Formats: sequence, C-alpha cells, structure tokens
Amino acid sequence: EHQESDVPGVQRILRFAIPAVGVWLCSPLLSLIDTSAVGILSGTVQQAALAPAVSITDYGALLMAFLYTGTTNLVAAAQEKDGNDENHEKTQSTLVGALQLASYVGVGFSVLFGLSAKLLIQTIISNDAVDPVVFRTAVRYCRIRSLGLPAAAVIGSAQAACLGMQDMKSPLYVLLAAAVVNLFGDMILVRNPNMWIGGAAGAAWATVLSQYTALAMFMAWLKFKPRQRASTSDSRRTETNGDDSTMESASAIADDSKPRKKKPGPPVTRGILSGKFRGRDLVRFPTRDTIEKFSPYVVPVSSMSIGRISGYLAMSHVAASTLGTLEMAAQQILFSFFCCFIPICEALNLTAQSFVPRIFERKPSPTRTDELKRTIINFIKAGGIAGGALVAIMACIPLFSPCFSLDPEVITKVNSATPIFAFLFSLFGIVNSGEGLLLGQKDLGFLGKAYAIWFFAVPSVMCRLKTVAASGIAVGVKDMWAIFSLYQIVRVTTWMCRLRYLHTKRKTEQYTI
Repeated sequence: EHQESDVPGVQRILRFAIPAVGVWLCSPLLSLIDTSAVGILSGTVQQAALAPAVSITDYGALLMAFLYTGTTNLVAAAQEKDGNDENHEKTQSTLVGALQLASYVGVGFSVLFGLSAKLLIQTIISNDAVDPVVFRTAVRYCRIRSLGLPAAAVIGSAQAACLGMQDMKSPLYVLLAAAVVNLFGDMILVRNPNMWIGGAAGAAWATVLSQYTALAMFMAWLKFKPRQRASTSDSRRTETNGDDSTMESASAIADDSKPRKKKPGPPVTRGILSGKFRGRDLVRFPTRDTIEKFSPYVVPVSSMSIGRISGYLAMSHVAASTLGTLEMAAQQILFSFFCCFIPICEALNLTAQSFVPRIFERKPSPTRTDELKRTIINFIKAGGIAGGALVAIMACIPLFSPCFSLDPEVITKVNSATPIFAFLFSLFGIVNSGEGLLLGQKDLGFLGKAYAIWFFAVPSVMCRLKTVAASGIAVGVKDMWAIFSLYQIVRVTTWMCRLRYLHTKRKTEQYTI
C-alpha cells in the first residue's frame, strides 16, 4: 500500500501543479498587466519598447532560478528531518538561510541589470535605425524594473519554500495581491505624461511597488501566527461541563482521536518564523553552511536557464533589429501571453521533481521499474491535459487582443499568430513534464549537453530570418514563432526518446543485479 501511494495519479499531479503555478507566474503576470496598460494608455511606441525590455527583465531573472529549485528541495529535506518536532527547527533555519541568500543574490542581480541595461538593450536591438524613443524607453524600463529584483528573489524563494512544505495556497495569495497592486498602479501612473513616471516607466514603477508590497505581505504571513480561537471555546466548554461522567466521556473521546493525529502534517507556513525572524534578519549575510547547501544547484540549474532563454532573447533580437515598430508591439503582446501561460506547464516540471525522486532513489527492482514507468505515463497524460487546456485558451487570443492595443494593425498581426500559438502550447505540457521527469532521475549530464547544443543552434536558426528579411522577403512575428514551434518538436522528441532509453536501461539493470 505504501509503494502504491508513491505513484501519483493524474488528478494528484494536477492538484499539486495548479497552485505551484504561482511560483513561476508572478513576474510574467505583472509584465502582462504592464503590456496591456501601456498599449491602451500610452500607445504603440511605448508598447514596442517593452519587447526587448521585458525579455531582459523577465528572462534575465530566470538566472536566479537556482534559488527556487534549491529552496524547494532543501526545505522539503529539512521538514523530513524534523519529523515530529513541533518547533520545526531545521525547517525554520533552512527557510531563514534561503531568504537571506535570496536577498543578497537579488541585490547583486539588481546592480548588474541596472548598470548594464543600456548595453543589454543595444545588444538585443543592434539596429541604428530603431526609433530613439523606443530605445530610451526600453533602457528606462529595465533600470526601474531592476530595483524590484531583490524583492522578486525573496518572494520566489518564499514561494518555493511553501511548496517544499506542501503549502500550495500561500503563493497564490501573494500572486493575487501583487497583481491587484500592479493593476491599480498602472492605472494611476501609466497615463502620466512625465517620461520617468508615466508610460512604460510608470508601468515599471507599478511593478516594483507591487513586488515590495507582496514582499511585505509574505514576510508578515511567515512571521505572525493567526489568533487561536479554539482555546477559548474549549475553556468555555470545560466550565459548563461540571459532571464528572461527562468529563470522563469527553476524555475518552479525546483519547480515541489521538491515534488519528499520530503523524502531524507539514508545518503551517503562516507564522512558522514567529519569534525566530525579524525584518533586519533579511539583510544579514547567510551562513557558510547555507551557501554550501545551495552551491550544488547553481551551475546545473543556471546552465539550463541560460539554454532556455537563448531562444527567447534571439526572438527579441530579431524583432527589435529586423521588424518595424508595429511588429515589435505585436511581438510584445504575444510574448506576454507566452510568459503568462507557460508557467502552467513549468509547474508540471517542478511537480515531477517533487514526486519522482522518492521512487528513483530505491534500489533497482521490477517494482521500482514498474512504478517509474507508471509515473512517467501519468505525467505525460497530465502534460497532455494541460496542453489541451492551453490550446483552448490560445484560441481566444483574437477575443482578448483588443485589450492590449488600440492599433488595428497590431491586433491583426497578433491574431495572425493564433494558430501557431495554439500548436505551440499543445506541446508545452508534455515538454515540461518530460524535462521534470529527467530532472527527477538526476539526468543532469544529458540535459546539460542538450541545452548546450540548443544554446547555439536555436539563435543561429532564428537569426537566419534577418538574412531572409534582408533579401526582400517579408518576415513577421508568426515566422519567429513557427521556428520556435519546430524547436519544441525537437525538445519533446528528445525527452521522450531519452525517457524510453532510461526505462530500457532500468529493465536491463534489474536482471543483472
């Protein structure tokens, strides 16, 4: 029965993955709100500037993903070591160390992106003919958004810790709070005519404000316990029950119920740091032990992140250097849609990393091989369901595109890419499930080599569109996304072949040991 429960069913996978979306969705959702507000309130030129700027801020921030992966794994391990310890000392210590490390990593990335914003935008655009207003606006947006990276790093680590403790609701609360603050900030600031307060800059300030507001709310959530009401009602009940027999029967009922609570659930994240953490502790330098625990995650996770974002940055480069302002605006809308909905699939990746290791770490046996096979099949099914749901959402792009621009030409270009987007998202659920399954089996060497190849191959193919455009052939955003769809076909084929190879290898091992 124990082993049977270790094989997650499709419903269990989806039930865990849906709330886990909050970890990946926070920053893209804020950028999507910015895109809509700027397009409606400030016009096409300001919106076009977001295309290279958001690529840098959102996907540059993915370089901090090692914090989130490490936090989830380390907090989960600490929770397991705590066992029945009601104080959760190891969990608390690990969480505090993760938050402290995140604050310093966030500050480092903030300084790096703030100082190099102009160089990064120049590298992506690399076109002297681009509208100077677009260029200056993009640089300004990047510099302002870089101020929010410390908050983003701490929020992401706190959300990852919640997932490690199997608390799937807290990240959603924070995401909702940040989105509401960002929306109202955009409505107030974007319409301002000042170049440092309004337009794209105003959207950036609104995002930074929402990030620090969410950070303050999350810290309060972790530091302060909810009021205990049960004790009051219990005392009243005790005072009214003067009869000894009644007391005895109540005691017997309580005794009978004790076995049901023999094994406590995961620690409640709300107030878990009560009395153990103060605001100024966030700026204390993390201990050497914390740094050593996170160091194994830095290189492999960062390498995968770099391999992933190379394709996104190549698309932004082609759009900014080759296409016109209208195409850039359309690309920003499509890219925002992509960033907002891809976390639904990314959550399956994280979920696979949570379930697979429990089975994979066992000794080779027919039972282990069979359970891994069934787990892989269930995750692929869950990926297919997620992909199907996203296809239905992408089919609605023509209905929502007028909410992101008032320019009919921009809307037409966005709508023309809808069929490609639907096909693209039909693959992403299985792609991310497959990658998570490989990560759960610690197949880091193969993944690193694959992404090393794609790091050079994808931008090389994508940049061929510049040559095509230079020859006089019309090139648009849908051509870039078509190439990106071909890349996903290669990824899903690669992952499935690798999973089949590993399964065959396991079957051979179980008979040779």
